[in-house]
Amino acid sequence: MQGLPFRGNDESENSTNQGNFLELLKFIASNNEEIRNVILGNAPENLKLTSPDIQRDIINAAAFEITKAIILDMGDDLFSILVDECRDVSVKEQMGVVIRYVDSFGCVIERFLGLVHVRDTSATSLLKGIKSLFSNYGLSIASLRGQGYDGASNMRGEFHGLKSLILKENSCAYYIHCFAHQLQLTLVAVAKKHLNVCSFFNTITRLCNVIGGSCKRRDMLREKQMEKVMIGISQGVIETGQGLNQEMTLKRPRDTRWGSHFGTLINLLHLFSSVIEVLEFVGENGNEDSQRAEAIDLIDIMLRFEFLFVLHLMIKILGITNELSQVLQKKDQNIVNAMHLVKVSKCHLQQVRDDGWESLLKQVIDFCGENNVSEIDMQDMFIVRGRSRRGSEDMI
Repeated sequence: MQGLPFRGNDESENSTNQGNFLELLKFIASNNEEIRNVILGNAPENLKLTSPDIQRDIINAAAFEITKAIILDMGDDLFSILVDECRDVSVKEQMGVVIRYVDSFGCVIERFLGLVHVRDTSATSLLKGIKSLFSNYGLSIASLRGQGYDGASNMRGEFHGLKSLILKENSCAYYIHCFAHQLQLTLVAVAKKHLNVCSFFNTITRLCNVIGGSCKRRDMLREKQMEKVMIGISQGVIETGQGLNQEMTLKRPRDTRWGSHFGTLINLLHLFSSVIEVLEFVGENGNEDSQRAEAIDLIDIMLRFEFLFVLHLMIKILGITNELSQVLQKKDQNIVNAMHLVKVSKCHLQQVRDDGWESLLKQVIDFCGENNVSEIDMQDMFIVRGRSRRGSEDMI
């Protein structure tokens, strides 16, 4: 269940770690005299049942029994499939298939059915792989009532996608694009369309590369933040208690997981002053000119009102969408609840647009005051990035 590998990189007698299977066998033998004497002691070299072939046979037998139990639990009921594909470490295209069904107790169950090696990711190859897997376990496409894939053209294509090929054989196998995945794609598309937001996340990526690219800088960030926390606790500014003041770091965000962007921005907000100090150290003592220049450039960008404004704005927006994304990924959700949750989140976003300006601006101004960042003059001329000051408008 934990997906732990049996095999070790080096299973020789002199290896310090022979892998989970052999190490566990040695541990049991050390506490069981019968196993120690019969299997590891007196058994012939070719009959110890510890060879790689035997380990693979054990894994296959376990996989067969587990899958058999899943099929028996599902019975002849209708089911849905979730499919995705990716390359493994040996550069082979693998398609993972998960079945979703309702058991005898009325609970929605998701079970991993198997991996299928496909020569390419065309819809016809994927369909052939699914049929081959179904035939191994006595399943039929006629019993299929749902399809869940990502938004790639080979999966959801209207004419030649996998969902269309299956619908031709079974018109009841309805396709549903994952709501959480749609939300991620929407956020990515909107962010890349807005110049300031796109530039902001480019800066976040550069910042994570500079801070996270060195263990020394990571340790320096932890130490500086620890010093600030200790000072805050001694002054009574920071509360103490179970689960509070946990160690933080800046994780590199990923486009396909926009919840990671939210976590990164939250951590940056708490570590802001410590991050600036680390960048100042790199700018003064970096080993290379490019490192020092990058650190100084980042300090110049981060100590601007515009950067901090977008930081607070994106935390507020991603906080709403991240909560929706987490709820949409729960197993007990259905299409009716999902639609309702989307409407609720849209209402929250509209409230931020209608009534959230004053509170957001106050948060940014207070944060600027705490970190000695110059506030912007709202009476000044508004200059669009990439354009000259000619034809600029007042901010108000």
